[in-house]
Amino acid sequence: MKKIYSLNFLSRFLFLILTPVFFQYSALGFIWHSIYWGVITFVLIIWTVLILISPLFGRIGCGWFCFMGTVTDYGGNHAFHKTKWKKPKLWTRVLILIPFFASAVIFYFLNKERGITHGFTIIPTFLKPELNEHYKIVWMGDVSFALIMSLFLDKRWACKNLCMMGTLCAAGATYSRLIPVVDAGKCTRCGKCENECLVKIPIIDYVKQNKGLVTNSECILCGKCAEVCRFDAIKLKFIWSRDKYKNRIESLVTDQQELVSSKDGPRLEMQIK
Repeated sequence: MKKIYSLNFLSRFLFLILTPVFFQYSALGFIWHSIYWGVITFVLIIWTVLILISPLFGRIGCGWFCFMGTVTDYGGNHAFHKTKWKKPKLWTRVLILIPFFASAVIFYFLNKERGITHGFTIIPTFLKPELNEHYKIVWMGDVSFALIMSLFLDKRWACKNLCMMGTLCAAGATYSRLIPVVDAGKCTRCGKCENECLVKIPIIDYVKQNKGLVTNSECILCGKCAEVCRFDAIKLKFIWSRDKYKNRIESLVTDQQELVSSKDGPRLEMQIK
């Protein structure tokens, strides 16, 4: 488990350096182009799959694949100021999400009326992977935007408040079966996991109030919290039933308390005598 963040970093680094080669297969803006032309392309397939599996695997697309997120992580570590955890702003998410898809769908139907498109077709390679002069500028603009935003707005603010796919993946990740789980018995509440978290999730609150289940839909499953924990108290686990897990933890705590009471009882009686 300690090595999971190293694998995560390697994955994100590889996707970052490969993005210029396969820009139109990974950049989110090309989802708009796919809908506009009425074509199911690689970028549409990839992100649709990542959204569909988010109720099971959470936001692995955001944490293991997205090149913009990788750039943002680097900038966030060198941000000019640090902020406390804040819930994503729903209104900003909606303000970006609805116009993005609505405009693409409107243009699709306009194209259909003009006879340019005749219904959605499956051509994964319709958008070519080459990076021409125009898209070189677009790619550099995307990277620069992500870096500047993270320097001024701290860790993954844009991912949490502006990203369309982040919004959709977060909706599914609300029910994710794969989540960080903190062993409250080992946790010392030192807060190192919170300080190092790439999205600044208040992990200690989940230890105190949620039996150690970090059920925050903004978690990108990078494994950073597990890596930095000196007491090996955090692991990424599949929790199929959160209620059953909490009940089991409560039962274990109750059993331990009863065991302590049973051991201390005879001692107290001897002291009284």
